[in-house]
Amino acid sequence: MTGCNYIFYTPEYQYEGMPHGEMCGDLMPFYKDGVYTFLYLYKYCIYAIETKDFVHYDHFRLVLQNGTPQEQDWHAATGSVCWDGEKYYFYYTGFCEGNRGKAGKYEQAILRAVSWDLQIWEKDRDYIFYPDEEHFAGRHWRDPHVFWNPVLGKYCMLVTACEKDGDKNRSGCTAVYVSEDIRSWKYYDTICSPRIDPTLECQDVFQMNGRWYLTYSSYEKQWETKYKMADSFKGPWVPPLWDEKFDGRDFYAAKTVSDGINRYLVGWQSIRKDCTNDGRYVWGGNVIVHQLVPRENGELGVKIPDTILQSFSKRISLEQIPKSGFWKCSSKTGTADLLTEGVSKDGFGWIQLGAMKNVCLIKARLQWTEGTHAVGIMFHVSGDKMNQWCQLRLELGHDRMVLERSGKTEKDQFFEETRPVHFKEDRTVQIFILTSNDIVAAYVDDVALCGRCYGFTPGNAGVFAEYGSVQVQQFEMYEGEEQNEIR
Repeated sequence: MTGCNYIFYTPEYQYEGMPHGEMCGDLMPFYKDGVYTFLYLYKYCIYAIETKDFVHYDHFRLVLQNGTPQEQDWHAATGSVCWDGEKYYFYYTGFCEGNRGKAGKYEQAILRAVSWDLQIWEKDRDYIFYPDEEHFAGRHWRDPHVFWNPVLGKYCMLVTACEKDGDKNRSGCTAVYVSEDIRSWKYYDTICSPRIDPTLECQDVFQMNGRWYLTYSSYEKQWETKYKMADSFKGPWVPPLWDEKFDGRDFYAAKTVSDGINRYLVGWQSIRKDCTNDGRYVWGGNVIVHQLVPRENGELGVKIPDTILQSFSKRISLEQIPKSGFWKCSSKTGTADLLTEGVSKDGFGWIQLGAMKNVCLIKARLQWTEGTHAVGIMFHVSGDKMNQWCQLRLELGHDRMVLERSGKTEKDQFFEETRPVHFKEDRTVQIFILTSNDIVAAYVDDVALCGRCYGFTPGNAGVFAEYGSVQVQQFEMYEGEEQNEIR
């Protein structure tokens, strides 16, 4: 049993041919008394891990063993934990594929387990919540999310459901049930039914700064974790005008958790089949935690959690080595802040600034001149002729960020790793890039984009400009711990 318990948690290391369910799936975070407990799907069971800072993880354990092929929880799946002041209740999904198509039986149903201490859980074998076919279709009935709703003064349960007579693959909706005692439930309403998605998976709802937010994941076009906003719990729920996603197309099944001050989005970053750069993304991966940031217009952004930033204290020595284009360098080297200006009006130019470590944090602030086409960060660069490289590319005329790498082939050009960004009028950005083995987590102001980069050495890092000029107002690199095995 080996895995990673440092920042990007996973119960097992990646390996070629890794089957479905071997990595983390569908995180279900819960906070109490300074400890974040992440329940997650693994090998068709429910497991848990704990963290206080999203940096170090400990207390790996089995929460619920799946049942037999004849039982409803042959595959135990997504749910949520809620505390009533005395006991913990875990509502989760029971999948029994053998029930598919059988009269009077259901492939999906909602089940329950209870605990006094979050450690030892007991299945409530007398409880089963079958699909409510009076109000909904019976084919999707999963991902119960239970929480205390202060507006209603009741517990609420969100359920991934389908409209009773909705169109095929467009009937996904949010069913809501209410309870006075967290044990018995009755139908309340359907609060969100956009007639767009096949399902709204792994839903969560919360209030922030006087507004309501509904987060969910959907696979109608590609894997996406998205959100909608409303002025009241009953809606209407509408997507933000600019960007309804939190991350790229391989960040999935995220739910939120709050310590009473900050709220975090916890999901998984997909691995690629056979752990190769041209393999398709597959289900399950490493834990990714984003800290939610409210914007002035009521929309949500994300940033790297403060606790992760604070864990990087060992600065890496820097050296300015112009590679192409014209660069005006300050005399400062070592670990001091740099003031570097670069001009490359006829194409690409870059300056190398330091050698990376395997676990590495890059912190930069860039400013560009009007009319510049692109600027950004080069990383994982090695070879005399840039044989290997990655870049966080800010395409200024297109208002977007892109993760790019060398060695692409026709097989893996079926999509780009890209996110929209509203660049500020002063033409500056704050950038954080966190790398660890093949994982890349990039943040530009309050927009995130995570990806994979298999088989690359740490290499060097620096700054580039294309058809224009850039000023490096800040560039720092920090070394992190090496990944540790789970034991």
